[in-house]
Amino acid sequence: MCIGFAGLVDSAAFAQESAPAVPAQDPPAAAAPATPAPVAAAPAAPATVDACQQRILQQQQMARALQNLREPITVLDKNEAAKLRRDYTKLVADGYSAEADSKKVKDYLQFMLLRVTDPEFSAVPSNLQNLLKDVESDMQRAAGNVGNPATQQNARRKFCGDVLEVTKQLLTNSFDSRVTAVSVLKHLHETKAVPGGSAARMHAESLTTLLSVLESDQQPDAVKVFAADAIRNVLRNCDILETDQFRICDGIAKQLADRCSESAYQQTLLEVLFEIRRPRKTIGSNEPTVMKVFASVLDDRQRPIEVRCLAAMGIGRGAYDGQMRLDPLAWKIAQLAGDAAVEFNRSPGDARWPACGASLVFAYRHASAEEAVAAPADRKGLLNRSTGAAPSKVIAESANLVKVVGLGLLKNSDALTREEVLPLAEWLNANKPAELKWDDRLPALTP
Repeated sequence: MCIGFAGLVDSAAFAQESAPAVPAQDPPAAAAPATPAPVAAAPAAPATVDACQQRILQQQQMARALQNLREPITVLDKNEAAKLRRDYTKLVADGYSAEADSKKVKDYLQFMLLRVTDPEFSAVPSNLQNLLKDVESDMQRAAGNVGNPATQQNARRKFCGDVLEVTKQLLTNSFDSRVTAVSVLKHLHETKAVPGGSAARMHAESLTTLLSVLESDQQPDAVKVFAADAIRNVLRNCDILETDQFRICDGIAKQLADRCSESAYQQTLLEVLFEIRRPRKTIGSNEPTVMKVFASVLDDRQRPIEVRCLAAMGIGRGAYDGQMRLDPLAWKIAQLAGDAAVEFNRSPGDARWPACGASLVFAYRHASAEEAVAAPADRKGLLNRSTGAAPSKVIAESANLVKVVGLGLLKNSDALTREEVLPLAEWLNANKPAELKWDDRLPALTP
């Protein structure tokens, strides 16, 4: 593309040059992602566009069908539940193992959770909010009266299993039921966090269930986006085994392999990968984990530009190691900046540009002083990762050129001028690497 970019730069019509636009997308919310808004990628062939639009319409139809679903599950009435509440509260705090006690706990959990399948109940936002607060509170106090750590963990694991058993019934019901189920699952910690000490440990089967939501063809992307955000929450707040981190990374990569999913969903998936801490698989192929996915998305010029920008930031901030060669990736980010400049000049002022510009800037730079001086593996920004006796010239030069585009997108007002982008176009043509292979375990990037 660098020759085409240079051609546009040299054209008097650069600022007005246009191509099919991708609809605006706000970046997904950090804590509770919204249902993705319709967006089509901008691939080269019209037939591909039609296929993507058709898939998005199918996903929207699936979501609407679930929103209209009315299949309430019968639960205890309030009076029966009130009688059971005292026993439930005591059993959760003291721990239990007898089947009769487990039945009492599950009977009350069914009353508490399965009410979400009642449209009248779920139509009141405060009902859902209070329900989730109750679940979180119960998890906090689970086995609180058990002194022995091993016994306490077993008791909490038993309670998590019973909550999971009831919650799974929500995953085949209405849209609100499924989203609530996902929100419940992320709170199921079989080991509590110790303030100032160890992190929580996720209930293994609950994590597997969250991943199964991502993998299921029976779940629309509008539900999966909540599952992805829940998994990100788990990675942030729990001590996750490296094998589970690999599973999560593979599950996210499989979802991102479909470039026809909506931009907001793709961005939420990418944001999960920022929380993976293992840079390379230690079993099997020994290939990179998240960097493989970031590089693949960055390299795919048929994806929405804002998705590729976020992947570029992942290159500078995701888990990496010294076996990876960063120069080819930096050149690809510079190429992306050229793509972004062309597309930005078609629609300056579009709401998606500031986030895209920030992603380009922070692909190279740290967001806090601590990130710049951390241990080498934990440094953020390509400029901080390119250190030593011979810092990378490719990274240093491309950083300044990409910054011009990134700041223009952040400002998001006037189109970029020829003088602002000509140096980037010339640099791309003059500095194209002889080979774009960035890791010995993976194929080279495309020119």
